[in-house]
Amino acid sequence: MALTNDCFQTLEEWAGAPHLSLTLLFTDIVDSTKIGIKLGDDTWIENLFVHFSCGRDISSQFDCYVVKSIGDSFMVAFRRSTEAVLFGLEFSMATGIDYIGIRVGINSGDVQIRENDIYGLNVNYTSRVQHSLEREGILVSNSVKKDFEKRFGSSSGVKFVPKIIELKSFGTENLWLAATPDWRQAMLRQRISRKRLLGELSA
Repeated sequence: MALTNDCFQTLEEWAGAPHLSLTLLFTDIVDSTKIGIKLGDDTWIENLFVHFSCGRDISSQFDCYVVKSIGDSFMVAFRRSTEAVLFGLEFSMATGIDYIGIRVGINSGDVQIRENDIYGLNVNYTSRVQHSLEREGILVSNSVKKDFEKRFGSSSGVKFVPKIIELKSFGTENLWLAATPDWRQAMLRQRISRKRLLGELSA
């Protein structure tokens, strides 16, 4: 299940070069296995497609390319890191299904494009950043945070909270959790819906 902005444009055509610097964003659904077991394949896969369709719709508002889906996750490339943060916030709040919450990892760096996919250490690093989150959250690298603050200053309403993470093979990294008041409210609603679905909270 591959999602792209334009099925007639390859990733390299969108990027403009096979070797360049891009911002990568990875997502992953919280408690996806528990949800799948609870709902069964038919309902869960249908809802998963709704979720990805929502992500594709939101991505059309940004200068980005949805590279691929990987199970219940997907990978998006951006030319500008600020747009990756804005997309991450918007998609986290509007996941398409009320009980779906997502982890988001964002980092910028050099990549190589081959056969309509992205390769390089930046891919591994961004994936590790996303997987380091235990539940919903948007975790960004220091350079992404600096770029965002340089563009928007203190007027964006986005707050960055420092988080020291031990990333496998990469060592100790100083990362940042990005959040807004609206994002926090959306996360709370998603968690309540998910707990009710999973029978962890009374209706």
